[in-house]
Amino acid sequence: MNIKYTILGFFLIICSFLKANAQTDSINKPINQQPKLIVGIVIDHLRSDYFDKYAHLFSKDGFNKIIQNGAFSSNTQYNYQYSQTGVDHATIFTGTPPACHGIISHAWFNRISETAEAATYDKRYRKLGITDTIASKSPHKLLAPTLGDFMKLNNPYSRVIGVALNSEAAIFSAGHSADAAYWLDGVQGKFTSSSYYQDTLFNWVNDFNATDLPNKYLNKPWVPKALDDKGNSTDIIKAKLKLNDYFYYDLKKEKKKYGYHAIKNYPAGNLLIKDFATSTIINENLGKDDDCDLITINFSCLGNNHRNFSPYSDEMIDCITRLDKNIADLITFLDEQVGMENVLLFITADQAANFLQSDLEKQRIPHGYFSSYNAVALLKSYFNVTYGSGQWILGYDAQQIFLNRKLIENKKLTLEEVQTKAAKFLVQFSGVSKAIPAHNLIQTNYSHDVMNKIQRSFNHKRSGDVIITLEPGWVNQIKNERDLVAQYSQSRRVPLFLYGWKIKNQQLNQQLDIEDIVPTLSNFLKITPPSGCMGTPIKGLTY
Repeated sequence: MNIKYTILGFFLIICSFLKANAQTDSINKPINQQPKLIVGIVIDHLRSDYFDKYAHLFSKDGFNKIIQNGAFSSNTQYNYQYSQTGVDHATIFTGTPPACHGIISHAWFNRISETAEAATYDKRYRKLGITDTIASKSPHKLLAPTLGDFMKLNNPYSRVIGVALNSEAAIFSAGHSADAAYWLDGVQGKFTSSSYYQDTLFNWVNDFNATDLPNKYLNKPWVPKALDDKGNSTDIIKAKLKLNDYFYYDLKKEKKKYGYHAIKNYPAGNLLIKDFATSTIINENLGKDDDCDLITINFSCLGNNHRNFSPYSDEMIDCITRLDKNIADLITFLDEQVGMENVLLFITADQAANFLQSDLEKQRIPHGYFSSYNAVALLKSYFNVTYGSGQWILGYDAQQIFLNRKLIENKKLTLEEVQTKAAKFLVQFSGVSKAIPAHNLIQTNYSHDVMNKIQRSFNHKRSGDVIITLEPGWVNQIKNERDLVAQYSQSRRVPLFLYGWKIKNQQLNQQLDIEDIVPTLSNFLKITPPSGCMGTPIKGLTY
């Protein structure tokens, strides 16, 4: 019996030793000097205060896991005036403001063609996998190189891919040298790309499109996550009939009204992007060798619909709790596919959600709608009286007036005079804080305050002749879909998370600049930051 117990005891000691070694190995996995995969996530309309107010609603495996194990800043700033989707993506991934990278809005007035052109529009290329004759897109209007461009410049074997629901987010995040940028076509409901990157869609993209996920996701109504999790059809029916306090949105009806653009305005769009991003990582073998790859992923808090919901509405809270689940699933996938010790994940936001006019009204906070249509019409009449009849204004876009410079020259007027007269006229309108003649921004160097932020948004070649800024609480009156995308955020503060690889757990209490992300990542990769990058590397992030 003693021999039997001795053998059993020896066996248990050996098992304990082997288990301890296995646990030590799993905790102390060898970490590369550089990450194998950088995952850059930008979330439209995400606010910093969500992570204090609603942390209790998040799972332990999503945002809370990142905060408890990575680095977190609640005070990362856009240090220019006009924060907007597309514009902000270009800034994040170039490390330089619109004044330098040239993406001043979703679209701007082209003085040569005398029409407004989308920032990504490029008639030289065609869409891939889509049967229409509409010209496609490219990053050629982006004047500065991105992180991905310099990664490819330093190592051509690095892979760089952008994934988003909207083209500008995918294209400006990935850059000029990217292997691909994919976005959802809102008409046909398929992920597409441009012949700028490749001649045809890869088979795996066609296979993904064949799964028809957009239709599957749009066939389900949007109800609170709690109802979905319970699977209680009775409560869902009551919600549809407005017999309880739960919200109900019929996505089938939305699809009939807006086509596949509808999915971009609901949480289902984030689920679709998560699915496509994971498929991209698998099929492109990202993070599988020592040549660091980059994938940029764009999620959204309700797309254009964020303007219909208060930042603290039930709908917005439901959206971010579902997004937390998408992030948790993505982290789990990355750990299984690549290993988080090899992945550097960063998450930030663009165009933080504003409070609604109704929110401000309830609290008696100054607010209002600025009608650009009335202002431009009256300015035209004023110029006709002052200078004689003529088409003095060629365009108005995104709070910028574009004057007819040929007419001004033919009338033997100076451009500065007409710009100044227009600015003095426009600043008289209710809601207008400043109307700045372009020549002021060209000739004067503003080093601080709001004028510096306006100047950092102003591009000498592309911006208008007069730049308008609105009073706090005021927004542009929306008349059509184009006005929706011309809206700017009134909050320049966004969150920043870094997680994985060698990132230390810490709260970053100092104010950071969104332009600091690219030089920080460049330091990690031991490469020169992209030309034009103005940010400063964040110190003390790694062990």
